[in-house]
Amino acid sequence: MRVLLVIIHYFKAEEGSTHSSTDAHRRDQRAAALRGVIDAWRGTFGPTTTLNIEHKRFERIRGAVDALDIAVVTNGTDHLLDEAQLRARNVRHIKGQVDNPRMLGFAAQRIFAETRNSYDLFCQAEDDLRVADPGFFGKIMAFQDRFGWKRLLMPNRFEWNPAGPSLKTWIDGDLRPGAIARWVDALPDEALLEQPLPGRGALVFRRAGNPHSGFCAVTAPQLAYWSRQPHFLDMDCGFVSPLESAATLGVMKTFPIYKAFGPDAGHFEIEHLDTRFSSMKLSGG
Repeated sequence: MRVLLVIIHYFKAEEGSTHSSTDAHRRDQRAAALRGVIDAWRGTFGPTTTLNIEHKRFERIRGAVDALDIAVVTNGTDHLLDEAQLRARNVRHIKGQVDNPRMLGFAAQRIFAETRNSYDLFCQAEDDLRVADPGFFGKIMAFQDRFGWKRLLMPNRFEWNPAGPSLKTWIDGDLRPGAIARWVDALPDEALLEQPLPGRGALVFRRAGNPHSGFCAVTAPQLAYWSRQPHFLDMDCGFVSPLESAATLGVMKTFPIYKAFGPDAGHFEIEHLDTRFSSMKLSGG
């Protein structure tokens, strides 16, 4: 399987800001998080080594995917990329230039269209999402094998936070009624999908009450179908804000979106390297 991952990254310090991409006091933290994100994607899916204790040597093992190409898109020089790390990890740096940096995510869709014949899977991710599951891409393909390419699987985002309502918090809970109804109603489908698992019943996926994950992945057939739709790259920012729209709205207009549900939420997950959602002062917990 050949995979393209496009990471959208922006940082420009602004005094007094509390947003992670503009908070001057979090520059070092954000730079370290970005390095960790790049290493996690490359380390989880690239070649690894095992220690052969008997023969006192390291032995190379092929990666979890045949090829993973990583590109990071920035808004000119407003970034925290470590050029030495990019060379070491074989990461391509693509410099865009937009007036509103929250629109930067739409660049990923243009890159997908330009490379549509080169990959089996096309992924877009925010710069603070860390993966640790070597079966991550395989689960996307398995979902489509089981339920068809006209349905899309999104990961559940979580935060680790010892000061949160629990150590682990899923942060993309259901939106208010009606927030996504016009897009959901336009693509009617099953509320729940079940995948039998030997020895434990069924793995449950639910039509997402909040389709956003800061990440999306489409297979080559899905990209071909999406790119033929009149709304492809229409720059519509009607879902929450330009940031969320760039990651989610185009695919939400095209496919019913599902996420692993309830106790099965961890089947397909991705870590948000922040605690701002799990630190919210809310009732419950």
